Amino acid sequence: MAKDEIAVVTGGAGGLGRLITTQLANRGMYVVVADLNEEAAADHTAQLEKRGQRAVFIRTDAADATSIEQLMTQVANLGTLRVLVNNAGGWLPGPQYPQTVQWRRSINLNLVMPMLTAQLALPMMSGSGGGIVNVSSSGGIGNQSYGSPEYGAAKAGLIRFTSCVANWADAYQVRVNCVVPHWIGLDRAKTQFELLSEQQKQASGGLVDRDLVATTVTDLALDDESNGRVLVIRAGRTPYDIDPSAIDPQQPTTSR
Repeated sequence: MAKDEIAVVTGGAGGLGRLITTQLANRGMYVVVADLNEEAAADHTAQLEKRGQRAVFIRTDAADATSIEQLMTQVANLGTLRVLVNNAGGWLPGPQYPQTVQWRRSINLNLVMPMLTAQLALPMMSGSGGGIVNVSSSGGIGNQSYGSPEYGAAKAGLIRFTSCVANWADAYQVRVNCVVPHWIGLDRAKTQFELLSEQQKQASGGLVDRDLVATTVTDLALDDESNGRVLVIRAGRTPYDIDPSAIDPQQPTTSR
């Protein structure tokens, strides 16, 4: 794999993004750490470079269109874009819809900007056989009530967006897949999980292995045969494909 083949990971400086950028770097990619946290990004890129890997930090507000546009302009000057991981996202702190007027930023962060990033990446990736991976959430599937309606709706939209552009593989030779993890076992989640009662822990479904999520994302990004897949990851289970249009979209498909 050529050293000038670029992998962009939004939210790449910490948490799941840090693991994904590390795995992509381990596979020979020149990784772009797109994040707002300058201190974490500087530390991460320095650690990668100490191992002889190539990494660059580009300060990016993943909820802001101008910032995303600037990111992709800089990426265009680095080399051949082969991988885009729309990883940045999450609940915003404070009240959730309808108690807040900030809910539109959550929609931007979790749906609109991933769509914009993919749109800007498409002409850069066209003909490359590269891959885009959207990181959604189990909060985006099912029919139960949810504590952050804006987050759930945006993550559901990200799943549907993935299937809407599955034809990019034929039209542009750009694959698009989606990973739908349950509650990921990152440090903050582990702390919150330990505060739950045993009954609450059982009801939560448990924490998903963070390395498994990162590996699944990386594999999809680099697998030339994977396209239009929506892979759910739950604790204690092998990742499985779902059909988002099914009556119960949380159930595995029978085709794999």
